[in-house]
Formats: sequence, structure tokens, C-alpha cells
Amino acid sequence: MNAGGDEPYFLGSIVLIRPQKETIGQVVDGQQRLTTLTILAAVLRDIETNQDALEAIGGAVYIKPNLFKKQVESVRVLPHFEDRIFFREAIQDPGATCKPAPAHDPKNEAQRLMWGNAVALRNRVLEMAIEDRQRLVSFLLNNCVLVVVSTESRGAALRIFRVLNDRGLDLSNADVIKADLLGKFKDQADIKHQAARWREFETDLGRNDFENLLESLRFIREKGKNRSSLSEAYETRFKNASPEDVKNFLNHELAPAKRWFAEIVDGLGADFPPDLQSEFSEVLAGLRLVPNKDWIPVALAAAMQFGASERLLSILLKLEGLAWIMQLGRRYDTQRMNRYGEIIGALAAPHEELASKLVATAEENDDAWAALSGKIYSKFPVRVTRAVLERLDRLLSEQVVVWIGQKTVEHILPQTPAQGEWGCFDSDEREAITDTIGNLVLLTSRKNSSASNLPFLQKRKVYFGLGETSAGKKRATYASVQELSELPDWDVSVYRSRQDRHLSLLAKRWGIRQTVPSGNYAPLDSDAVRSVPLT
Repeated sequence: MNAGGDEPYFLGSIVLIRPQKETIGQVVDGQQRLTTLTILAAVLRDIETNQDALEAIGGAVYIKPNLFKKQVESVRVLPHFEDRIFFREAIQDPGATCKPAPAHDPKNEAQRLMWGNAVALRNRVLEMAIEDRQRLVSFLLNNCVLVVVSTESRGAALRIFRVLNDRGLDLSNADVIKADLLGKFKDQADIKHQAARWREFETDLGRNDFENLLESLRFIREKGKNRSSLSEAYETRFKNASPEDVKNFLNHELAPAKRWFAEIVDGLGADFPPDLQSEFSEVLAGLRLVPNKDWIPVALAAAMQFGASERLLSILLKLEGLAWIMQLGRRYDTQRMNRYGEIIGALAAPHEELASKLVATAEENDDAWAALSGKIYSKFPVRVTRAVLERLDRLLSEQVVVWIGQKTVEHILPQTPAQGEWGCFDSDEREAITDTIGNLVLLTSRKNSSASNLPFLQKRKVYFGLGETSAGKKRATYASVQELSELPDWDVSVYRSRQDRHLSLLAKRWGIRQTVPSGNYAPLDSDAVRSVPLT
């Protein structure tokens, strides 16, 4: 626009399915582009004071009824059925984007994004001078060009869709798979019904998790990672499928998998028997903390095969341990994928064979133990160490802690002690201890900065809300901090006791055999600690 001239500005293409004699087409590709343009036009309309400009840009969004033109009230773009009322009232109706909030709260991710984009665009447009806004209106109406590719059949639209995708447009794998599967149906009622169900699944999980579900189902079927793209894998699978084959997939595979996937990713164990709910909730929490998500297809396959049973619980407990062992042992993704593929293949095998696949090898065990009992903070990215400490905190807690604020890793013995402080540790001891799990706690970022490299007794005051800063006056509620409340000091023997206890808890949970010593310091004598009150 700022370059001047009348050269057209190409906004890309949209692909429509529009049978002959139909005035409304179904958008196969270009939904986001049309939605964004509609929101921008609505924002410009609702801000505009020039009547000619208002009517010109407003007509791109909303068609006013006019008896003389035989024109009925209508809108230019119709979103998915469940979003139409929201989009109409929050965006398309005249004056809608001027309101401080939509008439109804957004019900899903798509609606939240619609309103969020309207707010962002309105704020940006309000920063423009009136003349620039009106130039933008003219530019959008006269210079911006969309190429419309229209076809009567879904199959032709899908082929065009893929050609555009090959040229680098950002298209969702799930959209391609949906178009391919729906293209197998001939009956329009079937297409409409199955499209609505697909949309419901995608809305319930969110676009990213829904695509992860499709990837998990592909992994389960092939028992390994495919080198082709997700959409290509589904195209191959359903190349010669009948409508009945697609229905069976949607009804008997995707639908139950979606329910289990939601439970595995963020459920609270509500679908499990009451006597097993707490154990299921805990093991799923432990799995979710694993920094990689490669374990999800195994958990999903086991859940779909065994349901909410003790057998499933047993498998998930072993899976949690194996997932953490491979993470700590730095097994790369191909190694993990191969192991998980073997486990899925053994789900239908005798119990002994499956159990053997879920047990770490001696080498995997030793590598994990060496990492866990060694300088874990310096060995791994902070996100991995933080995840280990979060898992430990759950094992130490009598009840689950609700975190408020960003979680950070705090060194009790500071990485750079102040001169003259922490004299109970010599340089060799500091080198050996500082980055190990026994010297680490979880804090919020503000409390961490307040504790900094203070002497231990002053740190302890910060931990328990007796510090001088606002952050230092808030008591830390994390279990790994609570156990420090009555320690008189922080020295080698106290550290050793804490290190041994924490390693023992994690090793027991994850089934790690403690094959080598975790340090060179003697365990603490239980009589060596006396209580020192917080003052």
C-alpha cells in the first residue's frame, strides 16, 4: 500500500467446492484467509466515519436487506456451523467489533481466536491516521486479489488442495486427511454428518492435540515411525477404502481413541474405577512430566486394548519408569520409537513377553542411574531437571501442589557462593555437590531471585516467607522446600541424607536399580540434626 501505484496485491488462492447452479461454495482451502479478511473489514467498518467508505467496506462483510434491490440480509462468509452465531454477533453484525466484549463468551479455540484477532486488529487500526485507514479501505477493495479455484467435486478439490500444499502453503495434515476421508462418501447426508463429527473431535481436543491423536493412531497401526508425512500415511491406508471402511475407522477407532487420548493428555482419572482413580491420576501425571511425548501411542494403545483396568495401570506404571529411564539415559528419538513400537507389538502377546519389553536393559538402567545421581543440573537442559524435580515434589507431597508463577530450579548451596560464606564446603565438595539433585529445590522465579546466594539460614527465611522482599514474604508450599524448615544448617552430611532420600524415592518409582554409589560422602547420623526454629 505504501509503495503506491495500482499494481494488484496477491493474497493467495482459495479452493471451493461449488456444484452447478449453487451460489454458495464450500471452502476447502482458504478458511483462515477469508476469516482474517472478514475480521479486518469488520474492524475498519466499525471505526470508519466516512459514510461512503463505511458502506464500501461494510458490504464486504454484511449485506443489508433492501426491498428495492430484492436483497435479503446476509453475510459473505459462513464459518463452521457451531461458530456461526458467535462470528455473526461478535464480528459481522454492524458495530460488533466496537464492543468491549462479545455478546457471548467464546466456547472453543476457534471462537477465542476470532475475538482475539478482532481486538488485535482494532488496536492496530486505531493507531493509524484517518487518511491511512481510508487508504487501507480503498487498497483492500481495489488492489487486493484472491484467485478463486472452483470445482464441482470433492475429489477434484482435494487434488488441487494437494498441489497447493506441495507449493509450500501452510495446510494442516488433519485437513488433508479429513478431505480425503470425506471424499470416499457419495451421500451428502453422510458427508455432512461425518464432517460435523470430525469438527467436534477437533474442537474438543484442539487442533494440535487432534493431529497428535491422528499421528498416535498411525504409530500404533504401523508400530513405528513412518518416514512419510502423516497425510501421506493416511492416504496410503485408505487408498482403496469404501465408505463403510471409513465409517468403521471413525466410529470404532477414532471416536474411542479420542476419548482415551483426552484422558491421557490432561484428564483427571474420572473414567477410572474409584478405587484406582488416584493411582491412575498419579501415573499419568508422572508420564506427562516426561520432556518428550513419544510414550503417548503406547499409553493410548494399552488403554484402547485393556480399558480402565488394573492391567492398564500396571502397564502405565512400568511405562512411566521406562520413559524416564530413556530420557535420563539420553536415548535419542529413533531408539525410543523402536522400543515403543516393540511394546505396542507385544500388547497382544503373553504377559511375560510384554513385561520384558517394559523393563530397561542393564545398560539403560546404569546410564539413567549415573545421570540421576550425578550432576543432573549441568548434564541436562533446565527444563529436564525441572521436570525431574516436579516429579519428585509429587512423590514428597501429601497432596498435589497447585503452582502459581513460573517454576525455577534453585541451588541451596549457590553456584557462586558469596566470599566468606558457606565455608563448611571445600572446593572439591562444592564441585561434587552443587548441581546434584540433593542440592536442588523448586521455587517460583521471584522467590529464587530473592534467595540468590544468601547464607543458608537467610535463604531458609526466604523459603518460608520471612524474607525482606515481597517475594521473600510469601511462604513456599513445595514439598521439596518444606523438608528444609527445621534444618540448622546446610552441610555435607545434611546434603548426603537429602540426596540419598530423593534418589531412593525416584529410583523406586521408576524401577531404577542403584548399581553404583551416588556419591562419596557418608550418610547423615540421625542424631546430628537438631531443630532450629524459624525466626
